[in-house]
Amino acid sequence: MTLKSHANIIASMLIRFLKVLFVVVFLISCTGSREEFLTGSDKELYDLINKEINKKKKYVVLNHTDFDLLEDMITTLQIRFPYSPYTREAYLLSADVAFKRKRYNLAIKEYTEFLNNQVNHPKTDYATFKLLKSQSLLIAAKDKNDDPAKEILRIYDSLSAVYKSTEYMDETQRIYIKAKKFLLKRAIYVANFYIKKDQYESALGRLNNTEILIPNLVNNSSEAQYLIVLSKIKLSKDADKNTLLNNYKKKFPKSKFIENLEELL
Repeated sequence: MTLKSHANIIASMLIRFLKVLFVVVFLISCTGSREEFLTGSDKELYDLINKEINKKKKYVVLNHTDFDLLEDMITTLQIRFPYSPYTREAYLLSADVAFKRKRYNLAIKEYTEFLNNQVNHPKTDYATFKLLKSQSLLIAAKDKNDDPAKEILRIYDSLSAVYKSTEYMDETQRIYIKAKKFLLKRAIYVANFYIKKDQYESALGRLNNTEILIPNLVNNSSEAQYLIVLSKIKLSKDADKNTLLNNYKKKFPKSKFIENLEELL
């Protein structure tokens, strides 16, 4: 047997040993946890749930969050302690589990249920923040749906003075700005799509609707305003082209779209 073959055998045995060790540790861990949540108090069960939710992944094969166990524990909390103050957080706990699993649509549903059912709960600000965060993480979805961004604007406009003084406000502001920028970018993309098809009324309608949501961004975007002016000129034979162009040039003197508009005169 060569030295290389001997090393391969040892490596294979070591890997097999580590796999067995992982299974043993996992089973012991699960058994212990299940015994605790079946026999402990509501506070102990609640603490176990939060400990599992907040568990940090340290290794590739060890220390994973046991989501099945979490769901069992939350259900057990509701069944064993229906009148416990900790059970009031059942929707919130389920939402946090869904958020950690990157199931953001489900998380949104659960955070919303919590906020609707626990209006005066001390964790409503936290739930509102996580709701906003979940919506923001859907903005990058492949379907380019702008509903999450619109929902962020709606929630932001309804934030209480108390929320605005919390630790969550700085990131909330970043989420809000991200949503507005996405709406502008999406509106410009869709307007360009319509213009390529000579559907100027649809392009103008899309930009006008977006302007209602984010007036400052649309008004100060050279490309959005270019598309608006272009659509107005194309839609009406009586459009005052010179006035529209001069107003555009005055506001955006360095715009790369000026030449395009001049060609329409």
